[in-house]
Amino acid sequence: MAGPRASSPPLSASAHSDAYYLSQDSIFQNRVRSSLITFCISIQTEDPLTPFHRERETFGSQVLNAPDTYGDLFTNSISTDTDVLNDATADGTVSITPGNAAQQAALITDAHIDAAVALQYNAFFRTPA
Repeated sequence: MAGPRASSPPLSASAHSDAYYLSQDSIFQNRVRSSLITFCISIQTEDPLTPFHRERETFGSQVLNAPDTYGDLFTNSISTDTDVLNDATADGTVSITPGNAAQQAALITDAHIDAAVALQYNAFFRTPA
């Protein structure tokens, strides 16, 4: 798994609309949920010396016990990821609408969803000072 990338730049107004319509697509929601579950399971076997491992493992257990709740939260967040949006909008050349969200969501690679989950995972819990 690659290391975290730099933070994404703020989204434009059109990108906010794209992210919203993307987050409403049920197949995209299920793909994010599946990626999240897979990631949480992998944390159980990560090196205990990984920064914030205890917190990551605890949060992963919470996610695995309520995947629908956390899946929705992650879907909203993952839909704002730059690589995910670039896939879905053909690098900004296609706007996402209620009528084409499913078609555009199908363009997003699993690798980009997985990377976005890994990148954003630690943002969902408080890390110790």
